[in-house]
This record gives sequence, structure tokens and C-alpha cells, in this order.
Amino acid sequence: MDVQDPTATNYVVPPHVPASLVYDFDHFNAPELTSQPQARVSARLHADAPPIFWSPRQGGYWIVSRAEPAIDMLRQPELFSSLPTYNKAKDFDPPILPIQSDPPLLDEYRRILNPVLAPGSVHRLESMVRDLATEIVGYLAPRGECEFVTEVEAFPITIFLKLAGAPMADRARLVKIAQKYARSPVFAERAAAVKELAAYLREKLAERRGAPPDNLLARVANAQVNGRPITAVEEEGMATLIFLGGLDTVKSALSFAFAYLAKHPEQYAKLVQNPALIPGAVEELLRVAGTSTPERGASHDFEYRGIQFHQGDRVVFLCQIYGMDPEFVSNPHEIKFDRDVAMHLAFGAGPHRCIGSHLARMEIRLFIEEWIKRIPAFGTRNDEEIRTECGIVWSPAEVNLVWPVS
Repeated sequence: MDVQDPTATNYVVPPHVPASLVYDFDHFNAPELTSQPQARVSARLHADAPPIFWSPRQGGYWIVSRAEPAIDMLRQPELFSSLPTYNKAKDFDPPILPIQSDPPLLDEYRRILNPVLAPGSVHRLESMVRDLATEIVGYLAPRGECEFVTEVEAFPITIFLKLAGAPMADRARLVKIAQKYARSPVFAERAAAVKELAAYLREKLAERRGAPPDNLLARVANAQVNGRPITAVEEEGMATLIFLGGLDTVKSALSFAFAYLAKHPEQYAKLVQNPALIPGAVEELLRVAGTSTPERGASHDFEYRGIQFHQGDRVVFLCQIYGMDPEFVSNPHEIKFDRDVAMHLAFGAGPHRCIGSHLARMEIRLFIEEWIKRIPAFGTRNDEEIRTECGIVWSPAEVNLVWPVS
């Protein structure tokens, strides 16, 4: 399978894929990805594509377009494995752990991180997170404008670097590496980003050997896995995943949230008038503006829902659009901050569900809470369209905001 060039026109449909399941959609380069990608991709695939279909692009791979089969498949790692052995598009060095592992080893890796990212631990961070949000909003508010994506990235990334135990001085360098991985459609570039980040972290992990486990890097460097010391490959892979997630995904989700609020001032006014709606608004905004694209590989030849999967078949899950699936959510294109339950897969599903979801939710909630205290109304500059950059993680390219200053 050719995973190197997403622009290649060598369409591949293997014999085990029937013509009825072939649908030409490239999840890196489809025209719907240039703006409002969640709504536009949902509108296309949920109207035209099979729930599970074969894209002939990039050497050929399966795409899951519907929420219900996605949840079921993500809960069955024995069939749809995270091991790079079965998905060459994820064959990185080092392997990114724990998302490139399956139970029961997956559970061992997650156990190392849980004490820092569990709900109780995250709750104890609230004062620090709120103080940082207050500081950033306080700096921006008198200006009357900002480019949100780059100017507010300091909020989630500073929080992450403190938790990780990494130097703030390296922020720009690390963000550049994470964006190369998250946005590039070219496998070789993503693999190079993983290797570069792992090389940076190798030194940081060595510095924390024997240190108290008061940050994520120290916890990883001194971890035990099944009663044995963690290996060099394992610790580099775990640290790499922590940084790739912490440096980009919350920033992207927060940017989508503010892009939506800027384009829908009537919705934002509801939050200003009734801040109690903010927790529900966070879930609705995550529902319609997911960011991440997990992948799996077929672990062997088997039949699932009448579809023949062959060992090594690549399977891509569009978690960004499952909250827009009309078979999963009633009136999915209607944004209701008081919706009873905002069904979505923004944090994935199954044993690999995002371990940082509690922290991400809190960060988005607190930033909105502090923003509405200082900025009662805002919009986009000249009502401009918000362009997006899509790859493994979807994100607005830039969000130019303006607001009145008294």
C-alpha cells in the first residue's frame, strides 16, 4: 500500500472490495475540507456514502462515515487493531503509545498517565487554569482584536508544558513539530515529525530519571510496565504521544469553538446572558467541531457487517463528523446549548478513548467563562470566511476576531 503520496491518482480497489462500497473521498484533500469541514463533510457523506466505504485514494483504505458502526468498531481492538503491524500508515519510529497498542498492554500504559489526568487531579488544576485564562483575556480585551489561533495557543500549551514538565522556552519549536505531524498529508513528513519529537524528548526523559513523579515526563521516565522498567522505545513513544496531543488538539478545538461563536453572535449572547449554559455549550461545540481522525488496521481476514476485511486493511474513523450524523443525533445541524445530551465522539470511543478529555473540557469551559466577562460581543474581521487546515487533526488556519472597546 502506498501511503507516501496523498495526491497520487493511482486508484486502488482490491478484489475483496465490491464496487457498491467504493466511494471516492480523500480525507486529506477533499474540497469540503477548506472551510466548515465538519458540516460540509457530514452533508456529503451522510447523504451519499455507505456507512463503511472504500476510498481508492492513497493506496486504498476504508472510511467509517457513521457514528454507530464507528463506536462498535472502536470497541473491538481484537478486530480493528491499533498496532502499526496492521496499518502501515501508522508505522512510526518510535510507535506512538499508548494509542498504537491494544489491551491489555494499553491498560498498563494508561495506568501510568491516569493519576495526572483523572477527573480528581484535573479538578485540582482549575485555579491555575482559570488564572491563566484571566491573564490572557485581560491582555487581549483592551486591544479590540486578535488572531485567535496563534495568540491564544499560549493558554492550552502553557498548561500542558507545566503538566509535562517541559521548558516554556521550547514552546515555538515544539508547536512547529506538532503541527507538521497534525497537518501534513504526506506520511514521510509525519514520520519525520515523530522522529524529531522523540529525539528532543529522549534528552528530557534522561534528565528526569530518578526524579519525583510530579509531572508527566517524570512519571513516564520512571514507570513500571507489567512489573518491569519501561523500555527506551516505550518511554519515547509515550512521551511523543503526550506532546503531540497536548500541543495541538485543545488549541484546535478551542479555535473551532470561538470561530463558531464569532459567526453566531446570537448564540454567544445566550452565554453572556446566562453563563450557566456554558458547560452544555462546550459539549455542543465539541459535537459539531471535532478535530481528530483515529485509525485502525484489520488484524486478520474476517467478515464484519457483511463486509470482507483483509489483514492489513487501513480503517479511518472520521470522529469529526459523528456528532453531525442524523442517525446518531436528532437535528444535528441545530446547535442547542441546552440540548439534553450532546452525543459525539470528539474524544473517540472504546479502550483508546482520549485520556485527556477531562482536562480539555475544563480548559475550553474556563476560557469561555473568562472571555464573556471582558468581551460581551465579538465577530470576525470583515465577516471573513474561516479557512481550515485538515490532516490528522483539523483546525482553523486563522480566526481574526474583532470587538468593540469602550
